[in-house]
Amino acid sequence: MTNPAEQSFDAIVIGAGFGGASCAGLLAKRGLKVLVIEKNARAGGKAMSISKNGFTCSPWVIIGAPVVGNLYQVVLDELGVSDLAKLLVPGTQGSLFKTSSGEYKRLPQMPEGVTMDPNVLFDWLEVPQDVRGSTLQFMAELTLMPREQALKLHGTTFDSWLRARNIPKSVYAFLVSLCCDGMFMVPVDTLDAGEAITSLQAMFLRNGGVFCEGGWGRVAEAYCEAVRRNGGTVLMGERVKEICVEDGEVRGVVTTKGTYRAPIVISNAGIQPTMLKLIKPEHLDKAYVSRIKSLVPSWSLVGYRYFLSGPITDAPYGVLISQDSPWSLERFNQAKRGEASKEGVVYFEIPSNYDPVCTPKGKHIVLTGAFAPANPDMSKEELMSWVNAGEETMFKAFPQMEGLIEEKDLYTTKDVSNLTREATVPGTGGETIGLGQIIGQCGPDKPSIQGPLRGLYIVGADAGGTGVGTQMAIESGMNVATAVKRDFEMRRANP
Repeated sequence: MTNPAEQSFDAIVIGAGFGGASCAGLLAKRGLKVLVIEKNARAGGKAMSISKNGFTCSPWVIIGAPVVGNLYQVVLDELGVSDLAKLLVPGTQGSLFKTSSGEYKRLPQMPEGVTMDPNVLFDWLEVPQDVRGSTLQFMAELTLMPREQALKLHGTTFDSWLRARNIPKSVYAFLVSLCCDGMFMVPVDTLDAGEAITSLQAMFLRNGGVFCEGGWGRVAEAYCEAVRRNGGTVLMGERVKEICVEDGEVRGVVTTKGTYRAPIVISNAGIQPTMLKLIKPEHLDKAYVSRIKSLVPSWSLVGYRYFLSGPITDAPYGVLISQDSPWSLERFNQAKRGEASKEGVVYFEIPSNYDPVCTPKGKHIVLTGAFAPANPDMSKEELMSWVNAGEETMFKAFPQMEGLIEEKDLYTTKDVSNLTREATVPGTGGETIGLGQIIGQCGPDKPSIQGPLRGLYIVGADAGGTGVGTQMAIESGMNVATAVKRDFEMRRANP
């Protein structure tokens, strides 16, 4: 077999996360000679599948949305690899609300295909009778707002939009903690309202809660297999050290094992690592570099993978919320300084309740996640204060859980950073999603998929997509594939 380092390619994709893998698969299917280079042993980036002692799952809580018309399946079908990744839709969830009495009460379940009676939801959230009518009107406004109206809200925070409607505190917590915090991983008073509303509409109208058998990494692995089936090359366990640039154009990449040539380079390594680490500074405008440095990544999740001897609930996933769980920027900074409680929203996922192949018989696995700073270098003391706050909340909601633990694996911001994007700006690297979906970084202000050098593209959560993490990355992959295919054809027409 010819050494790939001695070949030329039409396009090189750095990173096999959901954005990079979907883009590479689509380009290979559409006739380009594609090379994918991934530093890890498996595809999937932050959503790769991991295995341990007979357990197979995603490394932390990853809940896909929407269910109907999801892009995971759209790309699997287009690439002809649907047989390699089986999507699962449990149809129920198990979120719990901390009532005024301090009890964690589960969201009532409705029969499949039956829309929840708003009064059932309002009972759960302890909404007073005298404001239920106005609250219902608000929910209708949110759900049915025309897209063009929602997009006009770019530049407004979701917090300010919600507060102007004077909704009950528990409904505010439901929308922010149960829906938005985990979807976007930024404090609500920084979250872009246009981004929040369009994403919530997709979830409300097309449902949320889709997973993949064997962990989400199976989807990215299937996309990479499509690259191979269409004549491309996928190199795992190889790290890109530099993007080669000549005369203002990319020419290929240098890795730990060789040099690969291509007129188009697509980076799924994150816009900050790409521009601040993989490209030498003399090739970039100083004002552009300053802009890249100023971009704000999302916050982080930290928590455990718990291996249990018995079940704690039949729920496949859920969120633990209270009236006080939403994170504002001020409350987060106070908690970070030790001036306020770190108790907030906690996400949990139980793959053993929806995936028949993920655990040994009779065993259970629970993944948890709670908010934390994205800094991979915070002290052990600070890290554990965030982790412990999440664990304490989980044990309050499921008091039987602690006695069922056979083993638990801690995951931290450093683990996230090492697995995916390395820190290039102080305090970053452990972010859960990528760039934060905050005002000034969404809609018309979102970074372009087209880089500042000819032939350079950015793919993934940082550019070219909207919505929930992995879904956003795939949308970016589809959009970048379209743009690169057009670029490729233009180059052939005008060599």
